[in-house]
Amino acid sequence: AWSIRSTDGGRTWSAPVPLNGPPAIGLKYDVAEATANLQTKQGKVLSLLRPVYSAWAWEVWSDNNSQSWGPATCGPFPTYENRALTTASGALLIGGRMPGTGLHVSHDSGMSWKHYQVDTAIWTGGAMYEVEPDVVLWIYEGEYPPNPDARAQFIRVTPEGLEPAREMLL
Repeated sequence: AWSIRSTDGGRTWSAPVPLNGPPAIGLKYDVAEATANLQTKQGKVLSLLRPVYSAWAWEVWSDNNSQSWGPATCGPFPTYENRALTTASGALLIGGRMPGTGLHVSHDSGMSWKHYQVDTAIWTGGAMYEVEPDVVLWIYEGEYPPNPDARAQFIRVTPEGLEPAREMLL
């Protein structure tokens, strides 16, 4: 897993930088793509890397706008096939599978997380959008193997937890 960055709207790109930065522990066979990338209120970047063999995602941090990364460590929860979003209020959301369709929320820049199971489907992915402040639309696939029946939810993020924001009509 590597990171490249552009500071000019994609006209030029940096050299690849390993996401398992120094002092790396040799973790190279269980790290795949970065599936959840978030920026905290303090400007740090958190990336969760999809595991190959582990149920737990790998967590890496950058405190210099993705120019370099710390070593990969075991992530804060088991998850796979993630999508992520930082809300207007600074809440970090990571949605993925395990258990079922889960949404993990942090109100303290990724230092602690609360898990909510929001569906029983085991296939997630899709996309997340903040459609109004602290209201998220998450569109994801339902079951394995992926089928054309997408699922979607409007979810309100509050300091106390998550709640349905409106009824979804599909």
